[in-house]
Amino acid sequence: MRADARRNREQVITAAREVFIEQGTEASLEEIARRAGVGIATLYRRFPDRGALIRAVVLDNMAVITEELEAAEKEEPDAESVLVRLLRVVVRRRIGALVLLLLPSLHEDPTTHEQVRAARASAIRRLRPLLRAAQREGRLRGDITITDIALGLVKLSRPLPMIAARLNDAATERQLELFIDSLRASSADGTGLRGKPALDADPNDVLGPPL
Repeated sequence: MRADARRNREQVITAAREVFIEQGTEASLEEIARRAGVGIATLYRRFPDRGALIRAVVLDNMAVITEELEAAEKEEPDAESVLVRLLRVVVRRRIGALVLLLLPSLHEDPTTHEQVRAARASAIRRLRPLLRAAQREGRLRGDITITDIALGLVKLSRPLPMIAARLNDAATERQLELFIDSLRASSADGTGLRGKPALDADPNDVLGPPL
């Protein structure tokens, strides 16, 4: 693939990820093309239908997890640092939210579903020994599991409806740091929390009326 074609493809996938999170999988492909800075014809040349674009977004996310994990294992000083780096990437890219959002489409495509299942299983196999290593080092709490982390990532990745994207991003960053701090062995003494409160407002004003 030529450099310009590869760049166009990456731009479309990035835009699709953002639009799908905001508007769901039935979002306008024209809007995705506009955000990617390409014409709709270029989008269709790369992705002949909506299903092909959804598959590309899902598999791109799984590739990001693998690539980031491999890079972190080479560059970070210990197991906890590898895990924390990966958590931040997964949440900031809203990967957990996308998995839930795109799940119905995956069930309609057995091949892609199997690819995603295999990629997820591979990531979990590599994360479990990292978690155990961080616990042995005394860096993370001994009572947490990979399932705890996975569920936390999904919940953190989902944006709150009806508030500005800027506030969503700020709130997510704050909650992400709270989550990471709660995993640490030092969390009981209240130390280590980074960042400032994202919102200075009544929670009911932010979240809306109770259900």
